[in-house]
Amino acid sequence: MRMTEQLVALVVDDTITYRALVSDAVDALPFATVGERAPTGEIALKKLAASRFDLVLLDVEMPGIGGLETLGRIKRDFPDVDVVMVSGVSEHAASTTIKAMNAGAFEFVRKPIGPDAAENATELKTALQDVLKAVWLRRRMRGAVGRTDERPAQRRIAPVPTRFGVLGIGISTGGPNALARVIPALPRSFPLPVVVVQHMPAPFTKALAADLNRKSELVVREGKEGDILRPGLALIAPGSRHMVVRKTANGVTVGVNDGPKENSCRPAVDVLFRALAACYGDEGVLAAIMTGMGSDGKKGVEALKRKGCYCITQSETTCVVYGMPQAVDAAGLSDESVDLDKIAERIVALARKGAG
Repeated sequence: MRMTEQLVALVVDDTITYRALVSDAVDALPFATVGERAPTGEIALKKLAASRFDLVLLDVEMPGIGGLETLGRIKRDFPDVDVVMVSGVSEHAASTTIKAMNAGAFEFVRKPIGPDAAENATELKTALQDVLKAVWLRRRMRGAVGRTDERPAQRRIAPVPTRFGVLGIGISTGGPNALARVIPALPRSFPLPVVVVQHMPAPFTKALAADLNRKSELVVREGKEGDILRPGLALIAPGSRHMVVRKTANGVTVGVNDGPKENSCRPAVDVLFRALAACYGDEGVLAAIMTGMGSDGKKGVEALKRKGCYCITQSETTCVVYGMPQAVDAAGLSDESVDLDKIAERIVALARKGAG
């Protein structure tokens, strides 16, 4: 794809080392350039008022007003500017990053912590390339005129379950905010166990689960080896590890592993959904593919559709990035496209009454 316009970015970090590292990674991309740098949130806000920027790469932890407060002011005063958080890996940084995602940040990237400077630079460039390309594409699509959706004329014929054994959710970019509008809306009486793959490294999934648990009637936590699936419990795949399920004498239990990445992801939705097909396919799986880059989840839904599955996809207009749902929609695997604010209501109705 030929890039015809560049994102103009403002890099904000209190350390000169990371201002340089992030700036070099951005300038190496064909679709982005660094306009200016700022060492504090206060200076960043002045620069935003004086010049046009498409994007702010914002350090999570800074002296002064801090990354979270700076984000709030950017979203209030410069709502057309996208913000990507650049986070450390401490427990406090991870918790603050999840708050930032809920407050409107587009996405986050993790600061590399390895001993090799060259490897750190490469890791950061790779992470920024994926996220900034998603920002670039979304901004282009917002400006598109007369675009038509590529949707199948007919959905693939598949058995429609009249009951379900589990709810599986696959999600990526924009996920923390979207999940915060779905999981807490599920009632304590929700009849299905819930398993979620959110593309996210450790330790951020732990912070995400804790944030959702505080808001929810369900118990929400990271999945761990040996957990037994049950109604009232929502398990999120641990960051940087695959999560699977398997039948045991105690019921359906969780397994975690460090297998190869799929779709450049670990955890991967496809890995979990194949396991759900093996354990629950004959009983019925309720699946939801929500906002995110790429196509992870499509092959998993294909596996589920060979058994018993009803699949909801998040509507394009309510996705931060219409990638994963689009892949499922275009393959004719979605049974219905649902706006974000209606997904929880639809999931509850299907779980309680079947798909009929």
